[in-house]
Amino acid sequence: MACLICASGAVREQLDVGCHPVSTFFLQESNAPERDFRLALGQCEDCGTIQSMEPVPHDALVPPYDWLFAREPEEHLDGVVEQILALPGVNTNSVIGALTSKDDTTVERFRRKGFLNTWRVKLDEDLGVANPAANIETVQKLTTPDRMATIAARRGAADVLIVRHIMEHAEDPRSFIQGIAALVKPGGIVMVEVPDCTTSLRLHDYCMLWEEHSLYLTPETFEPMLSIGGLEPIRTDVYQLPFENSLVQLARKTGTPGPIRKSPAARAQVGLLESYAQAYQPARHTLRASLERFRAERGPIALFGAGHLACAFANYMGVADLIDFVADDTPQKQGKFLPGGRLPILPSAALVDKGINLALLALSINNEDAVIARNEAFVHAGGTFRSIFRASPRSVFAGGL
Repeated sequence: MACLICASGAVREQLDVGCHPVSTFFLQESNAPERDFRLALGQCEDCGTIQSMEPVPHDALVPPYDWLFAREPEEHLDGVVEQILALPGVNTNSVIGALTSKDDTTVERFRRKGFLNTWRVKLDEDLGVANPAANIETVQKLTTPDRMATIAARRGAADVLIVRHIMEHAEDPRSFIQGIAALVKPGGIVMVEVPDCTTSLRLHDYCMLWEEHSLYLTPETFEPMLSIGGLEPIRTDVYQLPFENSLVQLARKTGTPGPIRKSPAARAQVGLLESYAQAYQPARHTLRASLERFRAERGPIALFGAGHLACAFANYMGVADLIDFVADDTPQKQGKFLPGGRLPILPSAALVDKGINLALLALSINNEDAVIARNEAFVHAGGTFRSIFRASPRSVFAGGL
């Protein structure tokens, strides 16, 4: 395939985790039909970008429910806004633009500082999408140069544009990057935030894979990427988080769209996916043996948190048959079944009621302590919490079950 970023034919497939359903399509019945998609990663040996070999089409990702939401990290945003305010040309007369609802809290930070000329691209008004369940999977597809230029002409091109946690979803990243550049005035600033996959790649954490993501970036491969839109990096920062760091780049529109600026540091990332892929099957075998032994010696196992990370763990690691159910206190999820593994989703009280001995946390590492505190009855009954993530101090991969 042609590289999603540099268009070369140098992408080498290295990891195939099989065919799986979309993780937001919770099943109403355990035997309901599912549509599977192949999930495989390759790395471009020219630009270094790790990418999906077959990005799932956006229309297959629109969830059947309108109550789903995602929380992105917030703790670094005050500092990012201060960095933008310190840049030449940014003042309270500046137009602050945003691409999705994920950007609202950043825009609000500007408004609190007196920036009242703000706007955000709206699915209905700007993109003509009426489906209330449509979200970033639809926005990314519609973020094209021509369409965004039309929006900029109507709303007023931005002096500062906020784009958080969507670029990694882009089916056509080159068109997407050129699209966001079209929303900005010449000389304007773009703030782009994406997840940093370095920790997952180096720790061999396969929950990183997600059918919604086409790009799996590191600081080195991310740094030159916005040059596709004629944007020149001002700074690229890594914000440390327990599971997955955030990468934030501030860039200025100084040129015109074109090919990516080739980076020796990005190309030096070649080989990172190969070691990740080589460790996949051994990790599956070791995990399965550990969970089989636990079930035989101590009793039943549940997952805690019915999201895409739980799907990745159960399905990609091939252990759904060793898990009794998924505990989740989101009312809309209860009574449904996890895609792929078809595990029932029950309230957290079921951990005690059904005699679970091991609960595998499939939620943000930041929230582990709070979840355990809310479920102290399970711990008092002799239950054990471990985490599905290798970066957690409670990781199930650390042994000792």
